[in-house]
Amino acid sequence: MVRVGREERTPRGAQCHLAGSDLPRGGLTASQAKVMEEAIAVLGAQGAVIVDPADIPSVVDRDPEANFLLWNVCSGADEGRGRDQHCSIAFKYGMKRDFNIWLASLGRSAPVKTLTELRAWNNAHRQAGAIKYGQSNLDVSDEMDVERGRARYETDRAKDLRLPATHGIDEVMKSQRLDALLFPGSSGAGLAARAGYPTVIVPFAFVPNDPTPPFPAGFDAQPAPYGVSFTGTACSEPKLTPSRMRSNRRPAGACRRQVPRRSPKL
Repeated sequence: MVRVGREERTPRGAQCHLAGSDLPRGGLTASQAKVMEEAIAVLGAQGAVIVDPADIPSVVDRDPEANFLLWNVCSGADEGRGRDQHCSIAFKYGMKRDFNIWLASLGRSAPVKTLTELRAWNNAHRQAGAIKYGQSNLDVSDEMDVERGRARYETDRAKDLRLPATHGIDEVMKSQRLDALLFPGSSGAGLAARAGYPTVIVPFAFVPNDPTPPFPAGFDAQPAPYGVSFTGTACSEPKLTPSRMRSNRRPAGACRRQVPRRSPKL
């Protein structure tokens, strides 16, 4: 993970930290891992100090109640009412509450009056392709009782903030005195997004596009773009993306950004 400098070249002494270095690099292919090593080398060459590891407390916490990886967002039919004790209801609760409020704000122009009516319309027009991929997230959202479920929502939302923010990004950045955290690809975006924190991804390289299971025979898969992402705490965007309108500063690693091969020239 990273403390990113605000100058065009990262100032000497800026702290760069990589999360979980003493843990298996789960999910990274050999080519992706190589890209990350190159990115770290670029940061070091620009004057950043690499501190490895800088583990996020809520990711490595062995207490199930304090581990972010064990606290998912409820979604789909498998986590409907009565089966949602171990996930956050904030998304499905907020969907029904806020969608109905928005519909009410439209007045007479609202095409439907409630989420229930929308679901009914979708079902009535299923053969026309209204819900090609189903609507299980709408279904489990509409199950929520906005009044009776408020206390559970507030409890879950507090945990949604505590694990990724207070016991997560905030804690490691404060203890390590960081400006930003470095993640491979978009792997840290879910952690930051739950807390409402910013993530900036810098395009960096291309890697072989060879998923498991593989593409069908004869499919010519082009190399896939792969970036490095920088995450910070609340309102840390100026440190992650210095404004080009006011200076010539660039995000750390910007010197390695690559234009996709098929992008048209402007």
